[in-house]
Amino acid sequence: MTLPYLVYIAGAEWDAVPGTDRRLTAALARRIPVLWVDPPVAVQRTLRRNYRWPLPQLVAEGPNIVRLRSVTVPFASKRAMLSIAGALGAWAVRWAVRKLNAEVTAVVVATPRARFPRRVRGSRLLYLTDDWVAGAALLDLPQSGISRILRKNVSRADVVAAVTPELAATVSGLAGDRPVEVLPNGCEPVVSAGRRQPNGGHPAPAAALVGQLNERLDFDVLEAVLASGVPILVVGPRTERDPLITVRLDAFLAADTVTWLGEVPFAELPGHLVGAAVGLTPYRITSFNRASFPLKTLEYLANGLPVVSTDLPAVQWLNTDLINVGTDPRHFAEHVQRIVSDPARGAEAETDRRRRIEFAASHSWDVRAGRLLDLVVPAGSSGVRATPRSRPAASGALT
Repeated sequence: MTLPYLVYIAGAEWDAVPGTDRRLTAALARRIPVLWVDPPVAVQRTLRRNYRWPLPQLVAEGPNIVRLRSVTVPFASKRAMLSIAGALGAWAVRWAVRKLNAEVTAVVVATPRARFPRRVRGSRLLYLTDDWVAGAALLDLPQSGISRILRKNVSRADVVAAVTPELAATVSGLAGDRPVEVLPNGCEPVVSAGRRQPNGGHPAPAAALVGQLNERLDFDVLEAVLASGVPILVVGPRTERDPLITVRLDAFLAADTVTWLGEVPFAELPGHLVGAAVGLTPYRITSFNRASFPLKTLEYLANGLPVVSTDLPAVQWLNTDLINVGTDPRHFAEHVQRIVSDPARGAEAETDRRRRIEFAASHSWDVRAGRLLDLVVPAGSSGVRATPRSRPAASGALT
């Protein structure tokens, strides 16, 4: 008996810092079984990992989620090897589909490294989660190679979607007469709206900064907030590459008013944010960031926090007075100080907090998953649930 599956070819491994791909996949899996495809690992790296050369591996990562791990050629990101690496990746997907006896309902490509696998049926959705061409250096990929794969994937896709209107406009020139859909990032609604005690024994912060710490952050903005004396709790891993950013990040994290927890499990994040007065989204205004949709903004709102952000198109798209926009470092820091020094009290505070939580819930990952399936799956298709349903987690090797 065949089973309906959605194939999701991701831009990061399942075990990486959870981002758009993983969180969207978890929501999709509440409606349809998903085959998650890791980026193939270069053969020389398999010596340090639990791979069974040369066959791919299938691993259950939760209810309705099967993860495909596979091996590729050395230097797969180099221009000369991209075609070979793409062919090997497509073969691994076909192998997994046969192994699972799957009837593929749709294939989502959400990475600049992969092409739509040939001889795999189903609707084809190209999902641009970032401006991959502008961010080639950050992704350690050749810009010309990314552009070539992007053009080919756009031509083969039944549907093209992007995470922001800015990015949709950028890729629309390749899509011809077809519209490019906007499918933004979402958030996970907080399970309980009640107040909790902070985790970890650290003092309650006035401001919170969540997410990866790297070149995308505007350190002029962060230093302006530091100069104002507002205590900041930082939650997230360091992923910077630029030595100059390393110096600035070292200085920022060493400041007396900064508490850095490093990476913490996502489920523990609400407890760390208890007591915070404001969440920070201090992204630099670059072409790559303008095309992105920061996860942290909706996560702050889901936890009931007001937000101060730099002036990103994603913020404009959300179109809400729940987010304060700082147009320069001084203006950003003034917003933060105003919120920290004059927070709402009593019933007013609770009303505002409820508004933020309700607004975030309208942008949940379940809402995004429903929208994605509307784009690629015919209404009433067998094996696809119209509404999500929770199931207990499960994991383990299948092969």
